[in-house]
Amino acid sequence: MRADELHHRELLELDPEGGVIRFAGQRALLLDAVAMGLLRKYLVENFGLTAARTVLTQFGFAHGWRMAEALEAEFKWDSDDDWRHAGGRLHTLQGLVRVESPGPQPPQTGPKPLGDSIWHDSYEAEQHLLHLGPAEEPVCWTLTG
Repeated sequence: MRADELHHRELLELDPEGGVIRFAGQRALLLDAVAMGLLRKYLVENFGLTAARTVLTQFGFAHGWRMAEALEAEFKWDSDDDWRHAGGRLHTLQGLVRVESPGPQPPQTGPKPLGDSIWHDSYEAEQHLLHLGPAEEPVCWTLTG
């Protein structure tokens, strides 16, 4: 499978009786973006910017790790590059951010970078602006985690 072939129909399972949603074979939740923004605001106001960033980054890491494990187990990838780029596609399908891949890259020696994309429409940036205003540094803490 190639990363650009991932679609909701392969990933999303809705129980007709309700109560359980699965995404990439794992139980998932639909959460309101504003509720996540209010959680961010609460963390910043009560524990400070550094602690809020730490908690949300660790949460993002755990979410990304679990999704990577699920993708590796659920699909047979054409290449390691496809598996690696599936993460960005998954972020897009989950409504977290729209990931734009730069297209074919020239051959490289050594490890390939993972940060070879441009992000648009980040829910985290949107929520940070809404609840905390403009920031002096990047605020996509869960996404980068």
